[in-house]
Amino acid sequence: MILLELLIALSLTAILLTFLFSFFVESAKIEKKLDTTRMAIMNRSHLQTRLQTVLTSIDRSQMAPFFYTKQFDKEKTLSLIAIFDNGIDPDPAFSGSIIGRIFLDRENNLCLATWPITKGKNRPWRKEILFPKVKHFEFAFLGEKTAAEHGAKESSVPITATLAWKSAWHKNVHEVPGIIRLTLYEETQSKPIQYAFILPITEPFITYYEKKKVAI
Repeated sequence: MILLELLIALSLTAILLTFLFSFFVESAKIEKKLDTTRMAIMNRSHLQTRLQTVLTSIDRSQMAPFFYTKQFDKEKTLSLIAIFDNGIDPDPAFSGSIIGRIFLDRENNLCLATWPITKGKNRPWRKEILFPKVKHFEFAFLGEKTAAEHGAKESSVPITATLAWKSAWHKNVHEVPGIIRLTLYEETQSKPIQYAFILPITEPFITYYEKKKVAI
């Protein structure tokens, strides 16, 4: 009788331990998924906040081109280069207006490189990762529609008689686009992530509407 009771107790204990083990394994899986989701949200939030700060602080007072795209050798994607106000920084060289470059590095990280405007061979520079593990990214710029494109790899999608979405922005355009769209493709996801940034206009404008008279 005692042996039978012992076997029953051991069986119940084994069942209980199996249930608890399954519970903890499932909890660990859920926690891992939550950590991945939290990290993804943090990465997307950081990218949006950082780009919003940079793109809305473009310094248009500079004589040199202050906003344009450029294709560098051995890089598949265009780089966006802009002069923007970085505010106050612990390093005086990076305070005020500095040059920024948004690009994809060799490790497939979307990065922001910055350096002072002052010329010189030994200029310091910084590199900041905006979003890790990016397969591809592309910008679209809302600007005035031009009669001809400036390169074979560029495209323009008209949306009105005067405005179009452009895949590149050139040095000879001494203005910033009204809206910038960023489409980002992650290495681990099939669906792209899209952002839109509205840039402040330089001068206010007023639109007048003519009221037509109706003949009676």
